[in-house]
Amino acid sequence: MKDRVLCFDIAKGIGIILVVICHIESIPLGIRSYLVTFHMPLFFVISGMLMHLTHEAERPAKELILRKLKHILLPYVVFSLLFPLINIFYYNHIGIADPPALLRAEIIMSVTLTGISVLWFLPALFFSELIVLVLIKNTRRPAVELITVALTASLWPVTILIPIMSLVARRVIFCSIFVLIGYLIYPCMSFFKKRVTVSLSVSAALFVILYFTGRANDIVDLHYIKLGNIPLYFFNALTGSVALLLLSMVIETTALPFLTAPLSFFGRHSLFIMIT
Repeated sequence: MKDRVLCFDIAKGIGIILVVICHIESIPLGIRSYLVTFHMPLFFVISGMLMHLTHEAERPAKELILRKLKHILLPYVVFSLLFPLINIFYYNHIGIADPPALLRAEIIMSVTLTGISVLWFLPALFFSELIVLVLIKNTRRPAVELITVALTASLWPVTILIPIMSLVARRVIFCSIFVLIGYLIYPCMSFFKKRVTVSLSVSAALFVILYFTGRANDIVDLHYIKLGNIPLYFFNALTGSVALLLLSMVIETTALPFLTAPLSFFGRHSLFIMIT
């Protein structure tokens, strides 16, 4: 927390604003379909980059796992307990016919790590980071790591054989790919540091490309693993994530207080904003 990366906070700040926008029912379908192509993958890509930045491959595994339990799974447990309590009042307020049945369903979602509403994000993040941590600690060859996760992802239909956990397993598989790619491409991002014109140009070009390629796929949703054309989904997700990260580098370099201050604030508190 003492040595934060400002461009990552800015990117997460923009990302969480996009997440909120996509949950507004009156947002035009065209805008929503464009933003959902990358707004959630972005957080997993940044997570992988932070794993590289903080040298997790060299740090003690026990220390890392305990830290992830504290900062990811503990909030999941706390908010999984709070959500049903809040919903008791909500269901009574709107006149739901059978509140106990809905509450039982929410308890099952919590216990199976499916997650109530946006809480799906936390188990997906924890286990995808754990998978990548195992990979980077046991092999230092990027190609091997990427092929391993890709082969695992190719087996995701097998998870349908375990209905209650199939959705969670598929999320973890796909999110692991984003975390690993973020880990692998982080060194390349240093080329764009301080190169404002280049970063802005590449970012704009990627967003334009995404405008056309995003329209070629269905409306996607990482939450429910509705990805449409899977190779195209990954292309769009990474294109948008990299474009937004480059834009965040530009904002950091130009150091405009009216942009950096609020966006980095939202980024630092993105998890709390997402949950609430």
